[in-house]
Amino acid sequence: MFPRLIALVCALAAVATTNALLSQTAAPASASSPSDPEEVRFTGEVVRGQPFERDIGHQMVFRLTPAVADEGGGWVIQILPPAEPNDEVIEFSEIATPPYHSYNERYLAAAFGYSAREAVQVTTRKFYFVRSITDEHLANEVVNAMLYPSTVTEAEKSRIAEESAAIQLGSGQLRIVHSRITPGKDGVPDTIAWVKFEATLNFSSGLTLQELLAPKPPSSRKER
Repeated sequence: MFPRLIALVCALAAVATTNALLSQTAAPASASSPSDPEEVRFTGEVVRGQPFERDIGHQMVFRLTPAVADEGGGWVIQILPPAEPNDEVIEFSEIATPPYHSYNERYLAAAFGYSAREAVQVTTRKFYFVRSITDEHLANEVVNAMLYPSTVTEAEKSRIAEESAAIQLGSGQLRIVHSRITPGKDGVPDTIAWVKFEATLNFSSGLTLQELLAPKPPSSRKER
């Protein structure tokens, strides 16, 4: 199973859900239906140490999960199923948003050497997500094979390539509208105190996992 990047920076705030939500209270998770929109837009606010959560349809929940590493606070963007099956940790954006094992656009946080001020100066973040638990499991296999090719036999490579081409991705964008930093004192780093944001989620981006991991290089042929 693909190692969880989130363990490097923060622990999931598993017990902080409904009672700690701010500004936008998540509606009860509902089953995906043909009436679920292909694009969802919303705004929200979140303060340090608290999560933000919203039901976005398609049997998914958008969450900003607080980072607990004492590097200046912040959050990690997550797309989750309404309920995790069989006590298994399932998250849809981690596996579909490279680079892996380093700071990427899911992090709105002081982490991997980024300060709180540097984190909020990047006002727009774009991320991707798989669209089902089945695809999350398949994507884990694909990414694991990409990162550790020596573990994959030649017979498996063709099958894994087909799997990656079949996994359709959704895309998301979060834009920071306003933010507030609490200055640090006596060697304590600055912290992200508050963020107001706008989010857009597109459930049919037209992008596959294969295209995301191995984009085609631009054509070198000159147009005539």
